[in-house]
Amino acid sequence: MKIQTTLFLLLISFIAFSCSSKDTETPTPTDVIDIENPIDTTEIPIEAIFKPKGVFSSSGSHSSHVLNHDEVRGVLVRALWKDIEPTEGNFDFSSLDQQINAIKAQGKQYSLALIAGGIGTPDWLITEKNVPYFNYMFRGTTPYKLPLIWDSIVLEYLGKLADRLADKYDSDSSLVLVYIPQMTANGIEGHLNGFDKEDFENAGYTETKWINASLQNAKKFASVFPQKALAFEVHELFSSTNPASTIIHELWNDTSLNQRVGAAMWWISGKTTYQSELIQVLENFEGDIYCQVIQRSDKTSSFPNGDYSKVFEQAKQIKARYIEPWEYEFTINDWNTTFQQFNLYADTLQ
Repeated sequence: MKIQTTLFLLLISFIAFSCSSKDTETPTPTDVIDIENPIDTTEIPIEAIFKPKGVFSSSGSHSSHVLNHDEVRGVLVRALWKDIEPTEGNFDFSSLDQQINAIKAQGKQYSLALIAGGIGTPDWLITEKNVPYFNYMFRGTTPYKLPLIWDSIVLEYLGKLADRLADKYDSDSSLVLVYIPQMTANGIEGHLNGFDKEDFENAGYTETKWINASLQNAKKFASVFPQKALAFEVHELFSSTNPASTIIHELWNDTSLNQRVGAAMWWISGKTTYQSELIQVLENFEGDIYCQVIQRSDKTSSFPNGDYSKVFEQAKQIKARYIEPWEYEFTINDWNTTFQQFNLYADTLQ
């Protein structure tokens, strides 16, 4: 009887403590952003979440050179949002499924990148939903319209995209990394290259609005992929590292996300002269880092003294766990030992 009474009192005390903690918890500014139907992942142990390691190919879902390469652990698959959802609410995943099925048939894993921005966003978001946008030129040639990510309707439809992607692919154990789509110049990398800062500010841009909207979008994707690793690609914005640094640190330190959302660097080259301050941010970052090599190895001007191996030295220096060389590298045999060594290094990481 005494034991039963003691257990009962302990249960009552635990419930009272839980209620008290919730009542007194003060939300941070990003906590109060409304994310539709969030999924609580705090009960999923961090060690239970699979995070990819080693060498993946940045493309090549139908390439025998990629799929049969001993050091390739997986392949990145990409698609444009406008191809996946050509009309509002009508989704066509066939372009993705063709890539994924070919990769899985060879026993490989895959990463997923849906491209938004002005390049990948469906026209109906502007023409039918009348979201605000910014006119820009990508690589100086082609004009695009960039929906403004801090607009509530833009965030709403990015959220609906996340929901449908998760419905389709979250249960697939071969999917090991989800890149978070961004409303940026090319729709997946976090840059606004070629944008005039004053013009973009006239369209409503501030660092605070950019950070808050990017966090809302990232947390939405993380909430619907509760057991997947995710990555947010970073660049300096108008020579400032503050947006990138703030976003990746908040995502990593948000306990509800269970250290699943890391940083992506799609411009690793071995050089330290490009975005030097952001390289330092990444070197000091405690979270996961996922890299894509800036260019093919035969584009020697992209690497220090033309030395492609410096890419992998830098990746280890910033403690990156994952790297995507270009598909071309797997059609030659020049770097097989380098890839093998990176895989061995990555396997030492948690």
